[in-house]
Amino acid sequence: MTPETIAELLKRAKHSIGTQQGEAVVNEQFRRIVDYIRLGKIDMKAASTIKTYVEKLVAAQVMNVAPDAETAQWVANLPDESHVKLAKTGLIAERRKVGTLGEVIPAIIKDQSIDAKQATVEVWKQAEAGLYRYFGKDRRIDTITEGEAKEFSIWLAKHGSLKKSGPLKMTTVAKRMQHTIAFFHIMVKKGDISSNPFSGLAKKAEIDETRNQYIDEETILKIMEYAPDAEWRLIIALWRFAGLRAVSEVLMLKWEDILWDQKLIMVHAPKTERYEGKGMRKIPFFPHIEECLLEAAEQADVGSIYVVEKHAPLYLRGKKERVYISRQGNIGTMFKKIMLRAGIVPWKKLIQNLRASFETDLINGKYGQFGLHTIAAWLGHSVKVMLEHYGRIQKEDYDKIALACQEVKKRKKPVVGKASQYTAVEGGIGLYGEESTILDDSPQPFETTVLSSKKGNKGEPHGTPSNPRHWAVQDSNL
Repeated sequence: MTPETIAELLKRAKHSIGTQQGEAVVNEQFRRIVDYIRLGKIDMKAASTIKTYVEKLVAAQVMNVAPDAETAQWVANLPDESHVKLAKTGLIAERRKVGTLGEVIPAIIKDQSIDAKQATVEVWKQAEAGLYRYFGKDRRIDTITEGEAKEFSIWLAKHGSLKKSGPLKMTTVAKRMQHTIAFFHIMVKKGDISSNPFSGLAKKAEIDETRNQYIDEETILKIMEYAPDAEWRLIIALWRFAGLRAVSEVLMLKWEDILWDQKLIMVHAPKTERYEGKGMRKIPFFPHIEECLLEAAEQADVGSIYVVEKHAPLYLRGKKERVYISRQGNIGTMFKKIMLRAGIVPWKKLIQNLRASFETDLINGKYGQFGLHTIAAWLGHSVKVMLEHYGRIQKEDYDKIALACQEVKKRKKPVVGKASQYTAVEGGIGLYGEESTILDDSPQPFETTVLSSKKGNKGEPHGTPSNPRHWAVQDSNL
């Protein structure tokens, strides 16, 4: 008997249902199909179990229904060799070959990268590299358990750095886990695996406020004095006094984007160009920008297309079109050297804190009063993102509050007698100027007194010093 013969038997059995001879025909087909499947040397109990499940599969085929859950699970647990043999009968579908991480993930990235930016693809590949380092390229995707997935997230935090195998910031760990979950979610959708072992492990990393710092104008002007040339001074000014993004927006800026007569700059925004109408934004000449632009223009080579050419990464210099900025080169390293030359210790989030400090100035009205929607549009993000990520607290904010408190004290008149329901002054004056009885020996109702139960503090309000001031308590009818 061949698989083709079995297929014909199944077809005949289906047509026989409902006829007088149908039951006999179907039983005959059952026997012949079961006889075809050679089990080899196994005990009678195992053979009987297999026979039962095979008969259930045949019945499901004949009745044109899906096998019951128990039978489906039995099929799923079959060894590959047995599964292949049973699939030849046509009773079950061929088992889909389960790939390895090294086979599946590159294919996913290739499919998804059609509409993605190169920078995004590179971030995906970092997540891919982390999976290879922990699990190995040859690890079958269906063998990764939820426990191993959780251990992987812990490992990322401690050893996930691709360069030094050291720790990663929690924000980076969160991003890597988000991409990993996305990979396995696609595997589930394609039917490669039944469930995502990484599901639920991605958590939004909390913002580390300790790395946020306001960089004042005087500090930046001092650093600019030690810049090697006008181009570097312009780069720093565009970061701190125009809020351009660290690399992409500065390196994509062309001289033709400087509208001198209108005192405007057209900023190319690769990060947000996937959103309709967000690929470019218009900003004014903010303070310090025009003079830096003029100085850089005077020193620029004749025929220069891009504003930053001399200090651009090597792979970009001399190109007429910069389609994509894939690496920042050593711009951050050079900026640190300039800072150290000026005697300034480099701060955390080196360039983002400059952009955030400029936005803080705009929010605080340093250059005039503007609506939040205007400020957000100039910086190229939403008001929500602006308030969540870009505001910086200044020392001056605390100083302003201290001054405001002093002014209030000067204007405030002392309140005495029945003008106030509550007083806490020396001399035991209580509600409506009457003498307080809280510390008297006479018993007081619970509603009007709160006394400490601690030994040695009997008769005193809870938590007060040994010689407390008299505390007024509101009457229960108020």
